[in-house]
Amino acid sequence: MPIHHPPHVYLDDSWHILSASTINHARYLNSTEVKSLVRDKMVDLVQKFSMSLRAWVILDNHYPLLLKTRSGHDLSAFFSQLHGGTSYQLNRRDRATGRQLWHNYWDTCIHDEHGIWTRFNYIHYNPVKHGYVQDPAEWPFSSYHYYLRTEGREWLDECLSRYPLIAHLECDDWGHSEPAKASTPG
Repeated sequence: MPIHHPPHVYLDDSWHILSASTINHARYLNSTEVKSLVRDKMVDLVQKFSMSLRAWVILDNHYPLLLKTRSGHDLSAFFSQLHGGTSYQLNRRDRATGRQLWHNYWDTCIHDEHGIWTRFNYIHYNPVKHGYVQDPAEWPFSSYHYYLRTEGREWLDECLSRYPLIAHLECDDWGHSEPAKASTPG
């Protein structure tokens, strides 16, 4: 059965939840070095495209983001540069010329404040959901630590209380059928 890529909606000045998975759900992102590379490239591109990044987490085979675009069409260039740049660096490091690392990305526009904050919590609790850790504060590759430091645990708990976790998002189908026996970042 052929893989169908999701349709992308490009709206200006809009919040989006986005998720990208490695090809065939391979755990290419299973080291601190690789997660740092993806995080740093992502942050650089968010600045380059003048986007607002509210939440992110990087796991061993996928990452979800919550961001706001000025121009919706920047999403395509953002992912092209993020995936192209990280693929080039990782393939060069691993001497794996031409290896495909990334599957396409999934995105949904968010139209209300409730949707933004429920997805904010969903992203931060993704490592818990997939069995990497017991508490989101234990996962180092997440924006959760920024909010823990700047807003505090009480604020994060209140946010979770006001906007409870969503049990499932369509983007969560991107590579999570197998149990998450992931390596702990070191």
